[in-house]
Amino acid sequence: MVNNKKLAIIIMLTCTIFTALGQLFFKYSSTTFEWNLISLITNYNLIIGFIFYGLGSVLLIVALKFGDLSMIYPIVSLNFVWVMLISAFVFGEVINSFKINAVILIMLGIVFIAGSGNNG
Repeated sequence: MVNNKKLAIIIMLTCTIFTALGQLFFKYSSTTFEWNLISLITNYNLIIGFIFYGLGSVLLIVALKFGDLSMIYPIVSLNFVWVMLISAFVFGEVINSFKINAVILIMLGIVFIAGSGNNG
């Protein structure tokens, strides 16, 4: 059971990375986004974003097969951390002390929830 828990956590970490990459490509696609069929099917960043998001969703389902929902699902909040880092490095957005403190709280919450397991 311990190996399944570790496997579920690794799969969830991968899921959050794919989901964050999907959000990155959604941001790229927003610069040329228009509400018409031709524009939607030729917006390759949008399509790539959907692919990454879809892969993340499939990985979430697989991870849930190996772990408890209450333990695995809070790891999804790592998306906030990845998106903040991507925003800073790719788009040059500012990371201030408020964001850093928020990330610390998110990570502590994940450690407490995922580390609790079935022991209580």
